[in-house]
Amino acid sequence: MKKIANILIAVVLFSQFANSQDYSLSQMNESPILLNPANTGLTYPIRLNLNYRQQWRSISKPFNTIIASGDAKILSQGRSGSSLGLGLLVVNDEAGTSKLNTLNANLALMGKVMLNEQQSLSAGIIGGLMQRKLNLDALTWTDQFNGTNYDPGISHGETFSSEKRMAPDVGVGMQWSYGRGAATLSSNDAVGAQLGFAAYHVNMPNTGFHEDDDRRYVRFLVHGSFSYGIKNTPLQLNPVIIIQKQGPARMFYGGTYIKYRLQESSKYTGNLLTRSLNAGVFYRLGDSFVTILQLEFDQFAFGMSYDINLSQLTTVTYGRGGMEFSLRYIPVKPSKGNTLL
Repeated sequence: MKKIANILIAVVLFSQFANSQDYSLSQMNESPILLNPANTGLTYPIRLNLNYRQQWRSISKPFNTIIASGDAKILSQGRSGSSLGLGLLVVNDEAGTSKLNTLNANLALMGKVMLNEQQSLSAGIIGGLMQRKLNLDALTWTDQFNGTNYDPGISHGETFSSEKRMAPDVGVGMQWSYGRGAATLSSNDAVGAQLGFAAYHVNMPNTGFHEDDDRRYVRFLVHGSFSYGIKNTPLQLNPVIIIQKQGPARMFYGGTYIKYRLQESSKYTGNLLTRSLNAGVFYRLGDSFVTILQLEFDQFAFGMSYDINLSQLTTVTYGRGGMEFSLRYIPVKPSKGNTLL
C-alpha cells in the first residue's frame, strides 16, 4: 500500500510539472535555434543538429522528444561584416500513456550586425505551426471497469470536441556575442562570451482540446555562456547558465563544460580539423544533476547526457531521470575550431 501511495503522489506531482512547461533539453547548446532564434546561421556556413531525449521511463510510459534543426549563414559580408541567417526547426514530442503528441515546424530568420571587430549583436524571429494530438484509446477510464477487472472493450464514454489542435506559433530573440584570441594548442588564449534573451509562444497559441481557450504561456529565456582558454594547456572552460520562466514554472540550469583539445586544425592545408573531448557537469535547480560527455571529431560532434533526478519524484524514480543524445554535423569545413554555439 505504501508503494501504491507513493506512486499516486508522484503521478500528481508529475502531472503538475508536465502541464506547466515546454519540452527542454540538458544539452541546450546543441539545439541552438531552440535556445535562441538569434543563433540561426550565426557561427557556421551550414550546421545540422539532431537531439533525442527520453525521460520518466521509471514511472510511466517514457516521454520521447526528437528535435532536428538546420541553419545556414546567407548574404554574409565576411567575418567582420553583417550577415543574415536562415534555419529550420522541427520538434516532435510524445508524452506518457496518453501519447500526447506535440509537433512543431518552424522557420527562423536572423540578422547580425558587427559592433566592432570583437563584438556582434544578432536578432532573430521564429515562426510556424504547432499541432497537438491526443490518443484517447491509449488511456484507461473508470467506466471501463466491469466490477471485476478492466475491460478495454467497454466504451469509456468520454467525448472531446477535438482530439487534435493546430495553431500558429511565434518566438523572438536577441543575443550579444564577443570573441577574441586563438583557440590553438600553441596559444590557447581565446575568450568568448554570449548573452541572450528569447521569448517563445509570444502569440500564446491555443493548444487545448476543448471549446474553451487553453492558451500556452509565453516562455521567457535568458542564457549566458563564457569560454576561456587556459594558456599553454589544451584545456578550455565553458560555463553556461540558462534561466526560464513559463507561467508559474521556473527553471534555473547552470554548470560548466571542460574542453580538452586533442588536435587543432591544420593552418594551411585544411586537411586536419579540430578534435576535442568535452565533459560537463550541470545542475537543474530542485530537479536534477546532469552529467554530459561529448566528442568533437572533425566535422561531427556526438554527445550524451544523463539526468539524475533529485526532486520529490525520487520517491518512485530512485534517481532515474532522462537519457539524452545529440549529434552535430557541419558539412562545410569551418575556418575555425568548434565553438560552444
